[in-house]
Amino acid sequence: MLSSKSKLSIYLLTLLLLVATLLGYYFKAIPHYANIEFINTKNVEVHLLFQANLNKEICQENLGITSNELFAFCPNCLIKQQQCLSTLNAKQQTLLLSDTPVSFPTLRLHDGIVSYQSADPQLALIACLTEEASSTNFEHHLQCIPSNTLRPIASTVNFNFWIDLFEISLVLATAIIASWFICYIILRYENLHAHLSHDHTQSGIQKFHSIPTPRIGGVAILAGLLAATALEITFHTISPPISDGFSFFIIASLPVFFGGIIEDVTKNVGVTQRLLFSMLSAAIAIWLIGATINRTGIPLVDSALLWVPFAIALTTLAISGACNAMNIIDGYNGLSSGYAVIALTAMSSIAYLVNDHTVIVVSIAMLGSLLGFMVWNWPHGKIFMGDSGAYLLGFTLAELAVLLLYRNPSVSPWAAFSLLAYPVFETLFSMFRRKFINKAKTGEPDAMHLHQLIFIKILRGHVITDPVKMTEKNSAVAPFIWIPASINAILVLLFWQRTAILLPLSIVGCVLYVIVYYKLISLRD
Repeated sequence: MLSSKSKLSIYLLTLLLLVATLLGYYFKAIPHYANIEFINTKNVEVHLLFQANLNKEICQENLGITSNELFAFCPNCLIKQQQCLSTLNAKQQTLLLSDTPVSFPTLRLHDGIVSYQSADPQLALIACLTEEASSTNFEHHLQCIPSNTLRPIASTVNFNFWIDLFEISLVLATAIIASWFICYIILRYENLHAHLSHDHTQSGIQKFHSIPTPRIGGVAILAGLLAATALEITFHTISPPISDGFSFFIIASLPVFFGGIIEDVTKNVGVTQRLLFSMLSAAIAIWLIGATINRTGIPLVDSALLWVPFAIALTTLAISGACNAMNIIDGYNGLSSGYAVIALTAMSSIAYLVNDHTVIVVSIAMLGSLLGFMVWNWPHGKIFMGDSGAYLLGFTLAELAVLLLYRNPSVSPWAAFSLLAYPVFETLFSMFRRKFINKAKTGEPDAMHLHQLIFIKILRGHVITDPVKMTEKNSAVAPFIWIPASINAILVLLFWQRTAILLPLSIVGCVLYVIVYYKLISLRD
């Protein structure tokens, strides 16, 4: 039987999920597609259709920029219409979102599609080929796809590769330096805040360190993200919409960060309250960015996702669950941060292949923030990321997974899930184990997670009293998780478009987890 307190927590979380769903539904950002149709000097009708912008205002600004560029390039072209579309018809969806052959020539941009239509098919093809060979085409390597030919989902080669590489490298370096420096400041003046920030050795059954340590590394991780955001805004001063996605992302992450930092300092914020903050962050992200889980590869669930409130509720629940999952695996030096570095590397690689600038830059910024933090955290354990860092990291990974899925139809939903499979399955398995095997409360902390069994059963860390040796054993746990995570990330990168492969691989991974778990249980201490 559930206690009155447990029942109250369940009722409260259900109510919070309902409120977050309603907020997301009524304030959800509606993506808009910039669309321009004109007739060129050869009487060929040209249609430009771009990928979704975050909202109507950004779409209209991008539409104006594109129109001005068009008039400068072709002053005698006749504009038929230019508009921001909140929805696409079947023809437009086929053009923009699939590789299905069409009955007229097309050019695939990194962020849209150009089609050429004329009563004379040969004239349309000539216009397409002329644009492919045009010396004024300075933004992309374009390839004209003739009619009734299989078309690529997206261009994977950008003419501005070196410019993009420079920007990404600068974002990475800025995030690393900012995060590293804030960690240094925290440790340099540790005596001033130790009474608030220290994670003491006897503060819980799940603690496996021997020296009181600052647990506010999440401040440094956020600092890295903020520094990267400032850099992006500076990079794109002329065209602010490019950096708006990053700015909106940071705004949405603040509630979950503040919920964690309050717990790090007061040690008095329960799981229910932290889930509230994570749900609030998820709802704000839906409001500002508009991205929700739109497919899973499971027909019945995908049918349900067509109902927007269900999609919002599932997205909110998934993001808040991921936040809690990353907090659960944050038990040893470098474990969760190293795991996230691997996942973010894979996400940014997939985002590059589909030319999703927002996901690339946010992934790289978080990756840099984690690397700057890890200099101090692994292997010497001088600072912990705390709940603020773990929940911020969980939100970032989950929201990036949703964005990657929502904005890029060529990405398998199981590519995103597979990269987060370990913390998510760890959480679900722990709840099942506690409830049905150990007959305990699902939220009751214990020392029986996989990473804790590695520490106790393989590294024999539970009998060590020397602080130096304890830190060495603590830091030795992370590579046991990093290695399988790296193998998983490689498989995801190989099959990121193939649900038929990734789905069974994910199931196999969960089965292997259970087998390894019970093998460790059977080992003698």
